[in-house]
This record gives sequence, structure tokens and C-alpha cells, in this order.
Amino acid sequence: MSSLSKPREAALKALYRCEKDGAYLNIALRDILASSNMEPRDNALATNIAFGVMKNRLFLDNIIANISSIKLKKLSVWIINILRMGIFELRFLDRIPESATVNECVRLARRYGHSASGGFVNAVLRKAASSGDFLPDDTENDEYISIKYSMPLWLVDLWKSQGHSTELFKAMNDTPPVMVRLNTLKAKGLGEDFEKMADSEFSYRYTGSGSVENTEEFKSGAIAIQDGASQRAISAFGIENGMRVLDLCSAPGGKSAFMAQLMDNTGEVISCDIHSHKLTLIESNLKRLGVTNARVMLNDATVFCPEFADRFDAVLADVPCSGLGVIRRKSDIKWTKSEIGNDELVKIQRDILSNAVKYVKHGGKLMYSTCTINKIENEDNTKWILASFPEFFLIEQKQLMPHTDGTDGFFYAVFERK
Repeated sequence: MSSLSKPREAALKALYRCEKDGAYLNIALRDILASSNMEPRDNALATNIAFGVMKNRLFLDNIIANISSIKLKKLSVWIINILRMGIFELRFLDRIPESATVNECVRLARRYGHSASGGFVNAVLRKAASSGDFLPDDTENDEYISIKYSMPLWLVDLWKSQGHSTELFKAMNDTPPVMVRLNTLKAKGLGEDFEKMADSEFSYRYTGSGSVENTEEFKSGAIAIQDGASQRAISAFGIENGMRVLDLCSAPGGKSAFMAQLMDNTGEVISCDIHSHKLTLIESNLKRLGVTNARVMLNDATVFCPEFADRFDAVLADVPCSGLGVIRRKSDIKWTKSEIGNDELVKIQRDILSNAVKYVKHGGKLMYSTCTINKIENEDNTKWILASFPEFFLIEQKQLMPHTDGTDGFFYAVFERK
């Protein structure tokens, strides 16, 4: 195979694992690239193709369905993903010649299909290169929005019913910047590959080439990878030196580390998670960032812990949620989540909150947060807290959005106990 096929084959294998084995794309691709020994530019192409296909899958499938003589459900996972990759390149990657895209996809089809697969892929891609996008005529129609921005129809219906505009769907297909937080426990400033942002005192955008995790700043603990939305939420929490703080759903530990930073390693941070294997991840992150005032504990936040009762100045409940606010970073969510299950999620969230309120001292604060855009999980839970626990009053609530705030979709509400 030519060198161009190596990144395409890596992307194809990652997409196959996601669809066939239920793997997360970022993890599948990371493992494949780690063993591929490709050049950085080839790694970048593989990443671009794999994430581009995942992000635009519905749009790409609509084109295939309108061209292919074989129905989508009859195509093998290998062949449909080769077609998706090829059409993604034809539509979105201007620098690659059409002939190179078609020829390389045909070669992959011959390797991962049967004797006729190469000819079939060649025919579909040649037609796709000269066709339109087969979109509905009405640009306000839910089906148009669903196909154009590759959003499941149920999600289009949900967000439109909650008053969100087409700008949200458009923004969810943008490539998000790599955002980091300056860790003042280890450093006072950052180098030229980091651009200071206005949304948070410690917020920077990584502008360098290559993975931010390979930078000296990351390895030394001078930065933590954290979106501006999370930084703005914790900044709004009012964390001060000497506080006793509880982070109920801590993994991977970024918010705990930020609160420790704001306290300059004074006071105490208790970082909890229900999964024992995640405790090592939290401990590793806290150690890298120079946090010394935190203790990591195994704890099920849905079960009341008498040890925590009335003990904390600040309790953070960053609860499990549908994750719809981070679709632009994790496109898999569009295809693995469904509107079914919201009731179960809300029950878990309220079970956690029912315990969290009992851990806050009188005069202390509670923060409820999610990385989703869904009133059922966000604003409705704020109302539920106020109705169920009258000793708490609302200080602030905020829904951050990618198209208005330049951040992930993130919700937080800060309460104080009278």
C-alpha cells in the first residue's frame, strides 16, 4: 500500500472498533496510533478523518443512501466506513486530490471486502464527487437540520423544543480549541504556545503543534487540560483559603485540583468517586499538579455517608449526565445516547443531590453542575432543589453554550445553605 493508506487504515480500524465493539473513538484511535509508528502528519490525517467521519456520519450516510445500489444495512461495517471516509475527504478535505481519495479507498475496500468491493466503492465515490448533498429543500425543517449537522432527529426535536436555535447545531460541528488552565501551584505563566483567554483568570488556548500532553508544560504540571466552562463554574463557586471542600464525583480530578489551587493547598479537599479504578487516575492527576491538600476516597454519592454530614464549607456535585454539551469533543455521544433514559439519569442526579445537601454546613455552599444542554437535567433540577430543600437559596445559575460563550455546553447552579 502507498503511504497515504496508512493513516486511512488506522482511521478505518478505529471506526470499526467503535461500531462493532462499542469502543470510544478517542481511546480506540489512541491505541491504534500508538502502535502504528507513523509520522506526526500521518497521525494528524488519521485523526482528522476518523473524527470527521464520526462527527458527520448522518450527513455522509444520507449521500451514500442516495447513490448506492445497495442499502446501507446490507453493507459491511468495513465497507460503509470506507465510503464514509472517502466522501468525508471529498466534501471536507480540500488539499487531497479526488483521485488519491478514490484510489486509496478502493485499495482499502479490496483488502477489507470481497472481490467486487473495490469496483463498488469506486463507483459510489465517483458519483459522490459530482453529486450534491441530497438535503431537504426546507432549511428550517427538522430533517434538514438533522442531516445537515448530523444530529439525531430526537436531539433536534429536544433542543428546538427547549428554545435553542440552529446556531447551536452548527457550533456542535465546529472543532473545539484545546483549552488548558494555568496551574499556579507549579507556574506563574506559560510560553508562546499558549494564548491567554478572557473567560477565566487562568484560561489559555493551546496553539502549538502536536499533542498538548507531550509539552513540557503538561509534563511538569504547569497546566491542566480543562475547558473554560469548567473553569468559569469553579471560579463562581467562591472557594477560599482554609475551606473544607467535598467533590462528590471527582474523576478525573480536574475540578478538585482547581479548587486546591484556589486555596493554595490550604484547607482540605476530599475527592470521591464510585469507581475504584478511577481513584488511581485522580491521584495521578493531583500529584502531577502538585496538590497536597486533597484526599481521594471511594464513595457512592447516591448513598448517604454519615461521616460527611454538616461538615463542608463547599460541596461540588458534578453529576453523571447525558453529556450533550461536549458533543463537539466527543461525537460518539450523538450515536450512543438516546432520549430514552433521561428519567433514570434525573433520578440518579437527585439521589446524589439529596445527600449532597446534607453535607453542607450552615452558611456553606453547594454547586450542582453538568456537561449537558437539557433543561430536564439542569434548570428543572435547580427548581427541584429549591422546592425540596427550603434551607437553600439560589445564588447563581448559568447555562454556558458553544455558540454564545465559546465553551463546551455546561450548566452550573450555586446555592447557599441558610
